[in-house]
Amino acid sequence: MLRYKALGVWHEVTLVNLGDLGGGDVPLPAVGRRAAHISAPAYTRTIEQAIGASSVLRSRIPDLGNVAVVQADVAARPNYGTRRGAMSPISTSSTQTLLTQTVIAEGLRQADFAAAKAFGATVIEEGLDGKVLLRVESTEQVFSLVELLTQREVGSATPNFVRRIARINKSAPTGAWSHNKIGVAAAWAITRGSADVKVAVLDEGVDTAHPSLKPAVVAEKDFIGSNGNSAMPAGNDAHGTACAGIVLSRDNTFPGIAPNCSLIAARIAMDDGSGHWIFDDFATADAIDWCWRQGAAVLSNSWGGGAPSDAISRAFARARTQGRDGLGAVVAIAAGNSQIPIDFPGNLPGYVTVGASNPADERKTKTSSDGENWWGSNFGATMHLLAPGVFIWTTDISGPAGYDPGDFTKTFNGTSSATPAVAGAAALMISANPALSAASIRNLLGTTAKKIQGQTTWTPELGWGRVNVGSAVAAAKVAGGPPSVKPAGKKAKKTPKKTTKKTTKKKAKKARERK
Repeated sequence: MLRYKALGVWHEVTLVNLGDLGGGDVPLPAVGRRAAHISAPAYTRTIEQAIGASSVLRSRIPDLGNVAVVQADVAARPNYGTRRGAMSPISTSSTQTLLTQTVIAEGLRQADFAAAKAFGATVIEEGLDGKVLLRVESTEQVFSLVELLTQREVGSATPNFVRRIARINKSAPTGAWSHNKIGVAAAWAITRGSADVKVAVLDEGVDTAHPSLKPAVVAEKDFIGSNGNSAMPAGNDAHGTACAGIVLSRDNTFPGIAPNCSLIAARIAMDDGSGHWIFDDFATADAIDWCWRQGAAVLSNSWGGGAPSDAISRAFARARTQGRDGLGAVVAIAAGNSQIPIDFPGNLPGYVTVGASNPADERKTKTSSDGENWWGSNFGATMHLLAPGVFIWTTDISGPAGYDPGDFTKTFNGTSSATPAVAGAAALMISANPALSAASIRNLLGTTAKKIQGQTTWTPELGWGRVNVGSAVAAAKVAGGPPSVKPAGKKAKKTPKKTTKKTTKKKAKKARERK
């Protein structure tokens, strides 16, 4: 039995070794309209190409004969009032979890390192906050090492997965609508952001040389490639540039929601050559820790899918509790685009999980009025609120690369576009009131959200409603100040009565009578 522990639960898994499939198909459950029949030889060539393009991935899978797809069903987080969420596969036709020859461990003592070495593991990389990456000789040994370290009660031990995630087709170009819908102008009457408030975009790179983004950049780093202190994307990898523009673009026609804030760009993923993202958990977890340690007040994460991982969840927890000198960084996470229960990491509780809405203030579904019938917003117990997710105007890679020719696009969509909108709102809220904690920002985003589609309270599909940036920033500005009404339970002081000569004579007479 192969198993590992994540989020306090042991997960049993099976492996499909690509080399054992010959010319057959990779057995994967279908999601939506995406075909479940994927040729094993073609799939293997794609993975080989992606690994060959990344020194990071090559260090995780030095033997391509060891590539295996991880299959398991994990329970979605239950909705309020239910005991258990629906079971969801971690590898599907749109998202696959691949096993590497590496294990992520935290909190190892000297004796634990000695035990790992005796097992046959070697340390190939050391990360922030006590993370180490251990490599073994084969994928078959990964789960045995995880069991060994878990029994030794180290901080955490989890397989280092590589994730391969499909993109959705882009929108058709149409008029700009999102800023008017969510009240950006009202927020700008209070603040357009502060340069001291840094927003981290963790994605497939950001065109940090883009004229509308370059002035905002304060830090950047490549975690998946070999670009060092540059987060520049490769080829047509424009997703991160689009996300960054929604938050921070300084263009007058394609403005970001928080244009005066600052940008931290972390490249965590890359295209695999077939229109999919590919990235690994160790690099992603280290990018999260790097971002909040660089001073990010908000982390925008337009990615997700695959197996749960303690390496990523623990990094997010550190950002939320230790970021901003203990006030916490706001962590916004995309809900996903398959119209299924929210998967990892959007299903982690206590964060700002974001779904998508459309110009009609509907939840984005495959049948909503926007006409994009190829995707729908995921749903579930951790849904916090919705934000615009179709026909979004934003920055594109400069020049001919990216979504469209030129420096901008009008076609961005998905919960990927909704998440940076909420990140931008959070950045303005912190700019208006830097003393607010991450928990307070999260609460205010919910309480100020606009109720839509007849909702009266929170629902798994709509969360608390659609983000209202103007109301959220106005509420943030006055939050935490002195009470405007007398506190409940305290008696008001009586106003002294006016003293006159008549009352003075009466008091004197009563005093003589008492004597």
